[in-house]
Amino acid sequence: MRIMTSNIWGDYFGNPVDVRIDDIYGIYKKYNPDILGLQEITKRWYESGLFERLAEEYAWVGTEIADSNNFVPFCYKKSYKLIAKGYEYLAETPDVTKGITWAVLKAEDEKLFAVCNTHFWWRTGPEHDEIRVKNAHQLVRLMKYLKELYNCPVFAFGDMNTTLSSDVFEVYSQNGIKHLHDLADQKDNMSSHHGDPVCGEDGKYHGKKTENDKSFSIDHMIVLDDKVKALQYRIIEDQPALDATDHSPVFCDVEF
Repeated sequence: MRIMTSNIWGDYFGNPVDVRIDDIYGIYKKYNPDILGLQEITKRWYESGLFERLAEEYAWVGTEIADSNNFVPFCYKKSYKLIAKGYEYLAETPDVTKGITWAVLKAEDEKLFAVCNTHFWWRTGPEHDEIRVKNAHQLVRLMKYLKELYNCPVFAFGDMNTTLSSDVFEVYSQNGIKHLHDLADQKDNMSSHHGDPVCGEDGKYHGKKTENDKSFSIDHMIVLDDKVKALQYRIIEDQPALDATDHSPVFCDVEF
């Protein structure tokens, strides 16, 4: 199974959606994830037609929340069966865009698994680090609840706005949660965040590869289960991905 997380670069900065949608859609089609978690899905992204383009192969979780107020929906291949779903606003976060969308799914071989797509608080400074730790505790509670209730692997992924050296990962470690990068047989070691693309004279956005290593990554994929195998963990640096968003999409192929 291939899981992908992608901060799509919401149009908060005068960066319109329409000039970027073809690039980002092309990346999703090329890498063909089974599960695709998105962050920064603003009203313009809801109106862009992206969901409709993907609807032939995918079903959506979270888009049904009224007034497009879920900024972290995700989709899954229609070969999977939806067992349960939900949404949690990150309660300690003063920002309606930050939350967790989750679902329990059944694969064609009848195996269950759960997924949580999230976006943590973003500002810098000790008081903001404390908020992200609270975000992590809330995510851990949900993951442990789903693990206990459904007795299945629980995956979580998204823009956690924090690096591997932060207290957030101490929270995960204390609760038996592992980073899929650590488990992967093959892995990329650059940062998932490459910075804002720049709009050129041609009216199109142009991005470039990062020079930073994985210690600068703020997009992460984690799992609560001792039997999951991660085959490869990849940071997508295709030019269309660099042009479309400030975060390279990340995917991991897993077995369980």
